[in-house]
Formats: sequence, C-alpha cells, structure tokens
Amino acid sequence: MRRRRKYDLYFVIVLLIFSMGYFLYTHISAESRGVENYAAALEDYKKSDYEGAYVKFGKVPTGSTLKNSALFRQARCATNMGKKELGIKKYNRIVRSNSKTAILPISEYNMANLMYELEMDGAKKHFLRVIKKYPTSDYAIASNYYLGLLELKSMPKGKKKINKVKQKALVYFKTYLEEAPDGRFSISCIDEIKELDVNLSNYDNLLIAKAYYKNGEYEKAKNYLNKTTLPESWSDFAKNEYKLGNKEKGNYYTEFGLKNHSLTTSQEDVFEVIDLYISTFPTRKDGILKLNSMNLTQTGADYIGYLNCNEVVENNYKEACFRTLYEKYPDGQFSADSLYNVFISKYLQKKYLDAQRLGFLHLKKFPNVNSSPAVTYFMGRIAHKLKHYESANSYYKQVIEKYPDSYYAYRANYNLYKDDGVLPFLELNIKPVVFPYKKSLDNNLVVKLAYLGDYDLVEELCKKDKFIQSWIAYEKGNYTISAVLARNAMEEMDIKPDFKDLRWRLVYPTHYYDIVDKVKGSNNPIILESIIKEESHFNPKAVSAVGAKGLMQLMPATYNEVVKQHNLPSDLSVELSNITAGSLYYANLKKSLGNKDLYAISAYNGGIGSVTNWFSKLIYNDADEFVEQIPYPETKNYVKKVFRTYWMYGNLY
Repeated sequence: MRRRRKYDLYFVIVLLIFSMGYFLYTHISAESRGVENYAAALEDYKKSDYEGAYVKFGKVPTGSTLKNSALFRQARCATNMGKKELGIKKYNRIVRSNSKTAILPISEYNMANLMYELEMDGAKKHFLRVIKKYPTSDYAIASNYYLGLLELKSMPKGKKKINKVKQKALVYFKTYLEEAPDGRFSISCIDEIKELDVNLSNYDNLLIAKAYYKNGEYEKAKNYLNKTTLPESWSDFAKNEYKLGNKEKGNYYTEFGLKNHSLTTSQEDVFEVIDLYISTFPTRKDGILKLNSMNLTQTGADYIGYLNCNEVVENNYKEACFRTLYEKYPDGQFSADSLYNVFISKYLQKKYLDAQRLGFLHLKKFPNVNSSPAVTYFMGRIAHKLKHYESANSYYKQVIEKYPDSYYAYRANYNLYKDDGVLPFLELNIKPVVFPYKKSLDNNLVVKLAYLGDYDLVEELCKKDKFIQSWIAYEKGNYTISAVLARNAMEEMDIKPDFKDLRWRLVYPTHYYDIVDKVKGSNNPIILESIIKEESHFNPKAVSAVGAKGLMQLMPATYNEVVKQHNLPSDLSVELSNITAGSLYYANLKKSLGNKDLYAISAYNGGIGSVTNWFSKLIYNDADEFVEQIPYPETKNYVKKVFRTYWMYGNLY
C-alpha cells in the first residue's frame, strides 16, 4: 500500500513537471510566434496592404501579449478596407477582454465611433462608458462631442422635450470646449451650439470666444467677447486685441483690468497680459516702468515689482528693491527669488554672516524651489570663507545629491575637487538614444511595440508620456522637437532620476558630436556640443529674430569674417561649415579673453565688447562672483545653461 502511494506521488510530481513544462513551452512559443507574425503584419500595414496585414495580424496567438494590439490593428485594417462592421467586432473583442492596458479606452472609443457612423444602437452606451471609466483621457473629452450629436439625432416631438434635449446637447458641447478649447472638434462644437438657437449666458459666450481665440479666429472671438461683460472678460479682450494688432486697444483693456478687476482674473492670465503689454513699448524697461508707475495693488502687482527689480543694475539699489518686494509679499509667488536676490547681494558685498542668516531662512522657508540649488551652493561658499571646511563640503555634496542636473552641481563639484581642473570632462563616450524605459510598461506591451517599430500605436497609447513622445519624434528624425519635449518632461519631475536612466539621453542627445570632435581644434568638444544644444536645439535650419543661423547660431557677418580668415566653404546652413566656423570663432574669443571658457561663453552670447567692459566695471575675485554679477540676465542665464549642459553631458557620457 505504501509502495503504491509512493508511485502515485511520483506520478503526480511527473505530471506537474510535464504540465509546467508544456505551459512554459506553449507560452514562450506563443510569444515568439506573436512577435514574428506581428512584425510581418506591420510591414504590410505600413505598405497599405491592409488585406495582407489583416490575415497576418490574425496569426498572432491568443497567448501572446501582442494579441490585443493585433486585434486593434485588424480593426484598423478592416476600417481602411471599408468593412466597419468587422472593425467593430475586433474592437469589441478587446473591450470584452477587460485586460488592464492602455489599448482599451481607444478601442472602446473607436468602436463607439464606428457604431455612430453606421447609426447602430449602443454607440451612446460606449461613449458614456469611456467617460466613466477613463475620465481624464482624450477619448473621454472627444466622447462629449459625439454624445451631443447623438442627443440631437434623437430629437423628440413637443417643444418642452425639444428644449430639454437641446440643453443636454449644449452641456456636452460646452464640456468639450471647457476641456479642449483648441481641440479637433472645438469649432464643430461651436457650429452645433449656433444651430441649437438657444439663449447663451455670459459664461457661454466667453467659452466660445476663448475657443475661437485658441483656434486663431480672432475676429470671431471678438464678436463673442462683445456679448460678455468687460469686468469678467478684460484679459481676453486685451489678448485678442494684441493678436489683431490693435496695441492701443490692448493696452487700454490691460490698464483697465489691472486697475479695477484683476482680483477676479486668474494669475496666469494677468501675467500673460502684462508680458504682452510690455512688448508693445520701444524697450522692455519702458513698459515695466510704465506699469510700475501705476502703483497697482491687485493681482499682478508683485509680478510687476519683480520685473522692475530685475531691471535694476546697481547692486545696492537691486538689493533694496528685492528686500522691499519680499517684505511686501513674504508669501507671494516671487518671495523665494526675492529673498535669494537679497541673499546673493549680501554675499557679493562680503557680508557673509548677514548672507548666512538669510540663507538659513531661505532653506527653511523654501526647501525646494528654483533658487534652492544656488542658495545651498553659496551657503557652502560662505562656510568656506568662514573656514568651516567640513560644513562647506557638506553643502557642496547636498547640491550634487539633491540637484544633480543643476549648474550649481557643476560648481559644487569644482569646489570639492579643484585638483581635477575647471573642466573635468574632456571627451564623450557616445551611447545611442534608445527607448527610454528598461522596465516593463503596461505589462511590457508598449516596450514590445516600440522595439517592433509600431510607433503610431505607441504614440496613441502614450499620449501623455512626454518621454515616449520625445523618443518617437527622435525615431522620426524630428530631433529638435524630441529634445524640447524631453527637456520639458524632465523639468516637470520633482525628483530627478540617476544618470543611468535612459530618459536623460533624450534630453541630452549627442547629435553632430562626430563633426564637433573633428573640428574642435583646441576647444573642449563637450563645450561646443553644449553651445549647439542651447543655441539651436540641434536644428540646422534655425534662424533667430536677429538673423543668427544654423546649429551654432552665427551671424552672417561673423561667419563671413571667419570664412575669409580660414578659407572655409561659404554655405552657412551646411552643418559641417556652421560647426567649423563656430568652433573657430569660439577659439578666437577664448584666445582674446585669457584662454578662459567662462569668458568665451559669456562673449558668445553677450559680445566680446561687453565682456571686456565688465572686466573693468565688475568687482570680483572668482568665477562665481563674475557670473552672478553679469548685467545682462540673458547672458547670465546662458552661461549657467551651457555649463549645466556641459556638466550633464560629462556625467551621462
């Protein structure tokens, strides 16, 4: 009996091992066959061979993680072949699968769309489900438009019932305009609202005006703004008049609103109108002085004060201006930066104990704002000046750990390891830009689709992931768009990833570095690469407002001078010519300015004449004191951006 039980146990164990092996074999087999068939089908799809693609997508096994994507592609193929009913069936299979992937909302939305086109029952149910299950998605927003149309299609008899349906449709169309004033269906929503022939409230007219404005229809926006009340709509009146080129009217509405009604207007709108107002004056300073003379006390007064303080050049007056601003608005949007400016002014005056006291206050009150890296760094400099060396090193390490992608991390590193030289990185070890995520995304589906080259589907599934949108732009050769998208996405992150994270390569790609390395001469090639990134974001056709051209944004006169000196090709727009001339020009600047990269970078933006003038006017003992006193805000920020980019390239590559 015991022996039989023993054999039974062996049999069960063997059966389990066999079952597990069979499961693993079939699963792995399904996955590999799924990848193979999907890749082949995608090739046909890209060639618009929808019939062939449909058949091959159908061969993706049920056990593959690509099955729902294959069904989605089959639905698209069927739709493109005019077989909408078949498309609905394929989408419905995805919806009924209830798998938790990003492909579900778009599938249900597309299915509802096809049902709407074929006037089938059930479209309304599915549009409502999209809104309920995926309320923050673009598909939920678009569903409101179709629900409005469906309400109108079901128009009953009887005046009361008709009015009720019209009001329901109006709510759907208004919801769309609120969520997507510049969306694909926004103008269509407005047209449908007009057809409703219902009384519109002040809010309704303003909503329509904003949508027209967002779509560039400024005359139509004006017509609807005229149906609103000025106190509520003054900022929209002003912005619209500026777009129409009516500067005087725009300024009138701006002054009227800032004096009387800014408290009821969003801060964002107030700031935007202030910037537009300033742009109408001969110089920026003239516009700021005019606003400052109004002695405004409502929303925007602190912004005007902040702009005014930034225009002050002389350090003592600048400090007094920012101190007054901080004391007046201690908890305002610009209080942290105002306190920082008072802090740095004390530092530059060598009043280290006063500066230290302000630094402690800043770090306690504003633990993580834009000025935090600078304050932390200069607290280290103060500790060093006071011979508190351990404390100084502690602050420097804090900057590197908490703000690794900042200009001040670069400066902190220099102060910790001065023996390594001012420029610790001399060349790059190039690594390719790849899909920005190693770990699985959406059960590995998006990763697989990315490596299979199904960019269109990845783009649809990941509309809100700017890094993936950046990668897709990169793969399509849109390098400038790619770099800007990735930069913006990284800036939105409160906690930055470590330097091994693949997303950094999208922010700091190494386009044209092969050319840079060939023509660098005596220059550090990473500095040249950093200048290209900050000047043009790798757009070889970039042209600035003042006429600077190409990757290194050279003025034609500067380029022609370098061409004559070095007998270069005369085409400024060609990448090799532009970078070669830029490298030679930079080398000349550096040679004329004591062979210092800091001064050459400053001159590249502000002009060599300005830099030599600063030598005699500024009082400074080191690079930090020089940079913080650069009178041109644009040049000061440019220097910090170039060195920050240099620092990031060195760490990443």
